[in-house]
Amino acid sequence: MNIIKNWAERTQRRMTMMQRMIQRLDVDSSKIICDDNGVTFRAMIGRCRGCEQPEVCSAWLDGKRPESSPLAFCPNAAAFEPYRSH
Repeated sequence: MNIIKNWAERTQRRMTMMQRMIQRLDVDSSKIICDDNGVTFRAMIGRCRGCEQPEVCSAWLDGKRPESSPLAFCPNAAAFEPYRSH
């Protein structure tokens, strides 16, 4: 049962980070979700869950690495671009 619990907790942490990234980058999440019946959004979720740099992401989201660009560490940064409100 611990395996399922650990997976669920990790997934929740990653989805919270993705939500924060969407907000920080001013991404229109409704467009992502509606675009191509959610295929793009589901792919973004998969990339976020598989990210190998969650510590870097978390530090950036917390404002501890303001000099960094998400393009340097976020597997979704380029995919977010067309959906940014700018």
